[in-house]
Amino acid sequence: MTWHSVAAPLAAVCLATTLVQAGDWPQFRYDAGRTAASPHELPAELQLRWTRTFPTPQPAFPQEVRLAYDTSYEPVVSGHTLFVPSMVTDSVTALDTETGVERWRFFAEGPVRFAPVVWEGRVYFVSDDGYLYCVAAADGALHWKFRGLPAGRTERKVLGHGRLVSLYPARGGPVLVDGVVYFAAGLWPTEGVFVHALDAESGTVLWSNTSVDRIAESNWDHGVGKSAGLTPQGYLAVLGDRLIVPCGMQLPAFLDLRTGAVQHYTMGWGGRVGLPKGCWFAAGIGPYLSHAGDLYDITRRNDERFADTAADKEDYKPLLYPGGWTRLDIERANQRELDSFREPVLTSGAIYESDERIVARDLTRVVLRPRTPESIPPHRRDDRYPDNVGATLPALWELPSQLQVHIKAGRRLYVGGAGVVEAIDVAGQEPEVVWRADIAGTPHRMLAADDKLFVVTAEGSICAFAAPQAGEAATHALAQAPPPEADMWTEQSGAILRAADVRDGYALVLGIDTGRLVEELARQSDLHVIGIDSDLDTVTALRQRLFDAGLYGTRATVLQGDPVRYPFPPYLASLVVTETPADFATREAALARAAFHALRPYGGVACAWGMLADRHGIETVVQDAAFPGAQVREAGDLALLVRSGPLPDAADWSHAEANAASTGASQDEFIRAPMAVLWFDAAQRWHKYPGQVLVRVASGRLVILEEGFLRASDVYTGRKLWEAEVSIGVHPLTGAHARQAVRYARHRVWGPEPSLAPHTELIVVADAIYLSDGTSCRVFDPATGELTGRIDLPADLTEPWMNLRVWDDCLVGSSDRHILCLDRRTGQLIWRVEAARAALDLAVGGGRVFCAELADPRRGEDETRDGSLFALDLATGQRAWHRAGGTRLRYSPSLDVVVTTTGCYQGRDGEPLPQHATAPPAPRVVTGGFLPKAGVPGYIAGTKLLTGNEETLQVYDIVSAAPIGEPVSWFRRGCTGTRASTHLLTTRYHGNSAWIDLDSRQITPFLGIRPGCAVNNNLYPANGVMNMPNLTGGCTCNYAPVSMACAPAGVVTRDYAE
Repeated sequence: MTWHSVAAPLAAVCLATTLVQAGDWPQFRYDAGRTAASPHELPAELQLRWTRTFPTPQPAFPQEVRLAYDTSYEPVVSGHTLFVPSMVTDSVTALDTETGVERWRFFAEGPVRFAPVVWEGRVYFVSDDGYLYCVAAADGALHWKFRGLPAGRTERKVLGHGRLVSLYPARGGPVLVDGVVYFAAGLWPTEGVFVHALDAESGTVLWSNTSVDRIAESNWDHGVGKSAGLTPQGYLAVLGDRLIVPCGMQLPAFLDLRTGAVQHYTMGWGGRVGLPKGCWFAAGIGPYLSHAGDLYDITRRNDERFADTAADKEDYKPLLYPGGWTRLDIERANQRELDSFREPVLTSGAIYESDERIVARDLTRVVLRPRTPESIPPHRRDDRYPDNVGATLPALWELPSQLQVHIKAGRRLYVGGAGVVEAIDVAGQEPEVVWRADIAGTPHRMLAADDKLFVVTAEGSICAFAAPQAGEAATHALAQAPPPEADMWTEQSGAILRAADVRDGYALVLGIDTGRLVEELARQSDLHVIGIDSDLDTVTALRQRLFDAGLYGTRATVLQGDPVRYPFPPYLASLVVTETPADFATREAALARAAFHALRPYGGVACAWGMLADRHGIETVVQDAAFPGAQVREAGDLALLVRSGPLPDAADWSHAEANAASTGASQDEFIRAPMAVLWFDAAQRWHKYPGQVLVRVASGRLVILEEGFLRASDVYTGRKLWEAEVSIGVHPLTGAHARQAVRYARHRVWGPEPSLAPHTELIVVADAIYLSDGTSCRVFDPATGELTGRIDLPADLTEPWMNLRVWDDCLVGSSDRHILCLDRRTGQLIWRVEAARAALDLAVGGGRVFCAELADPRRGEDETRDGSLFALDLATGQRAWHRAGGTRLRYSPSLDVVVTTTGCYQGRDGEPLPQHATAPPAPRVVTGGFLPKAGVPGYIAGTKLLTGNEETLQVYDIVSAAPIGEPVSWFRRGCTGTRASTHLLTTRYHGNSAWIDLDSRQITPFLGIRPGCAVNNNLYPANGVMNMPNLTGGCTCNYAPVSMACAPAGVVTRDYAE
């Protein structure tokens, strides 16, 4: 354990909540325990005083209730000021509580997703830029800010949820107790996670725990018992002498409030009905903790045991509960999934919650009881590993109502539902609805402060209710300043966009003059424009102007820093330009390196104008090896530096088995370990189970097919490129609503029936997408997703297309026992050959089509004797050679070697390769779930043949068949198969996504992320990055449901020398 502590200032820590000024609501859900209960009464009658509309909220995880910490705006109140954070505009705005009029706004360098804390005239908040800020409540002036990344560690920027953020965003929402403010930064244990306690006045560090990213024996998902790390996502809370750190999908952690030491931690195992599931929410009072709708007693260690554990054996079931505490009550919605959960109001005497009605239960008469058949409620009868004990919490009263409990203020509960809010008086013998008001929208959060009720809607509005007074309620609509009159920047922006031929993606403006180029690029295109300048006043003024124009955060962002040395990620930008060419007169080479580092492969453009538009000078700079694929050209008065084509030695994953040669491994030599995060996102989630989706990666596009739907995203940023409805699948769906409903239903099932037919074929190459699940192969434009044509089988062939392969201008495939080659551009048949069997396997390369007529071991056939293996000339279909024995095959174009499960053969003549004396007898195969029982040929990774199963690897030299190194084995824990590239094997390790360096054999798990199941391994090393689309649907375990890409660590960072 590594942390540092200054214990003396905390010696007198009081375990009570922070002193709250009468009428304030200074933290999320009122206090450090997140009880949502204020002692202060509101006026008996309330009237709408004002409404203010904000941009539609943009949560980080729009489809995951367990990570819904920023579904709406989360304001707090101190005195007569309401402080509103924004995950859209990267800001905190202060509003007058009486009028809703804005007082000030402070911009951070990233989204502000969590409620601030107000204390002693200061406002504290965290941002995705990785900082905790302290500003003056009166005017927003910055007092200090503290970076969550420890000193000595290098900051990096990545794209997170479509925004440029720190690799270490602060997603542990701040909590303040007794003059100490606590927060957490970092999401990914593999990259680093940190929890801090600071003196709230000075910002001085009291303690920092920097070792919470790897905790031994904390991963008990599936009973692994290996290392995991904290993944702080949610509001920190204080309960007694413990700091509670919610960890998103994982269980919360408990730290010593004085020292930061982690108390016993495990991440849990949410993948079984009724077992505790992690989430963003934690609240508590006295000995009671509410988490994910479950209620715990944190003074009593649980003594749970699995029913089938022998009495003399150790049992890890107690480790599946937060802190190992006893669970008293289980959330009704905690089935296999967790579609919703209670966020109760807590007082010392009662818990108020919505549970198919509004109910108050007595916290002073909690009685533990053993689980018996008679005590099991109907909704708990399917629990896979039921609790052995529970508790009785006597109901004080119940009120039939479908409205949701939000807060308690004085003697009243405030509840709400779509279009309505109510007040319920709970002081009498029976609850009574004493006030009601209609609102526009659905209440998501409420606050009671300054004699007012503030209602925050899911749609993005805040309604303020106060004592009745004469006059109409004020309405503050979204302001949007009219566009400015056309000027030189209007024309210059248009010229740049035309010359670069770029309309969407990300644009960097390195150096800002007036900011008009930033604004015009946003107005004239679909680009998200990121401006960077070192002058704070320039940055602040432009942020406000873009905000007033309705562009800030959604279409444009402005950051402070040296434009040349700013740590933006590689491959980010489709366009790079500057507003201030004269500022770089002596830094041309440094500017060129910075711009090229940021340019996206396959056509990213840096546009130089003014004194920088020197084609000869740029050509001189880009001659060195730091500019692979660089092209320089002129366009009128502009000079363009273009990053053309792929990354050096990168390759696609265009076919099911990587490529037309069916090597089983991408031929990508660029992607190597070690790797670092390039981007992450959670906009989409697909099912993990085989038969639900197909994934291909080609020419900078990741294409996913699911039933009725085809989608392309950018490999280097994760942004959506296009979506298209396609009539394909078992029950093709049209319309987003129907598709989402079926998705939701399937995600509740661990292993649904296949929704794509087994003969579905998908190929993605640079200039076309080929898709078939019948006798017609549809062709799509990969740039737009538009249908451009069809290639039909000859009329006499009625069986579907199979074994589709694209090589140069040829489309090769089979139908029943017929092998066909067509011109893929015209659809014209080039040749057709009839085989002896319908069960075929094909590989194409080196001017040949290699065919296997497959033997059937289930019928007693011998793969070395029955069936056959032969080669056809790709141009003519003439047979080049033939030999007995039909088994699945791969082909290495670089070695001209055919690899089967029974041997290796020369591609030119079919003769067996000479065997090295140490070569083991065939077969050299890969086996595992959803693969044929006999396995498939080993993966061809350059000159290596990779064999084994889901938990072992043996590497051979293909030509000599000599083993390379010793076998490698690992503990997978899960059902994921393997996937490979020239230098890497991807797999699952102790439950986590992982890769193995084929040279060093080092295994690197990416903690907190899981791959898909069986052959649906979602780790695709292609196009120079490790692509990890979010194939986690159907999983309710404790891993983050994100799409992600990693790149070689050596290219993520860069040399800033000038």
